[in-house]
Amino acid sequence: MSANELKIIPLECGWLATATASVVADAPGNARLPIPSWLVVHPTGQTLLFDTGLHQDVQQGVAARYPKMARTFEADFSAGEELSARLQAVHIDPTSVDKIVFSHLHFDHCGGTELVPNAQIIVQEAEWTAGHHAKMIEHEVYSPADFDLGHDVLQVTGTHDVFGDGSVVCIPTPGHTAGHQSLRVNLASGPVVLTGDCVYWEDVLDNMLLPPFAFDYDVQLESMRHLQALRDQDGCRLLFGHDEAQWSLLPHDGSAIR
Repeated sequence: MSANELKIIPLECGWLATATASVVADAPGNARLPIPSWLVVHPTGQTLLFDTGLHQDVQQGVAARYPKMARTFEADFSAGEELSARLQAVHIDPTSVDKIVFSHLHFDHCGGTELVPNAQIIVQEAEWTAGHHAKMIEHEVYSPADFDLGHDVLQVTGTHDVFGDGSVVCIPTPGHTAGHQSLRVNLASGPVVLTGDCVYWEDVLDNMLLPPFAFDYDVQLESMRHLQALRDQDGCRLLFGHDEAQWSLLPHDGSAIR
């Protein structure tokens, strides 16, 4: 891989455990969910994070920051696994990160935002609005203390070309939340799409399985079919939001995905 090629580096920012039925309706058993932040390095040297993982307070347990979420999730998250440490391990100064693209604003996707204080946030306008809805905040669906911290915020609507060269593109995939988005990264080896929580893992997509909660089920199915078409018709490699099996096959030594 050339030093000036577009790169994706997976960063593991803890794990959550839960009953599988809490994320996929009526599914049996329990699930262990990797919590990723995806580092994208542009050939110009600019850096982007797709999601920021868990807040470091969760290293003391989910209840330390999200009492209501603790009814559903248990954390496996140790000191040194927070986003800033993961970035430093791959020789990136957290204060130098240029951009954060949020798939959506749930706690396991934006908790590390305070650790990258100088990045511009790119988020769908509908998601930013939903993230400030009083009733949703009351129920801990959203916590603005995780994401509304004074960063420069670019609210976009629809597809957005992040660097203006077609290399990294936000793709609207609403349904899980009002303004969920995925991210297409056009690597030299072929296009990769980071699905976020539009698709938790591969079986969810293959069988069109839905969670027990969603902003709009019909819209989510439409978004899932769009991702399925990108995979099956356009040759995109999909990297799913919380796929334990897929995650185990990715590099976790600071190497880029190939």
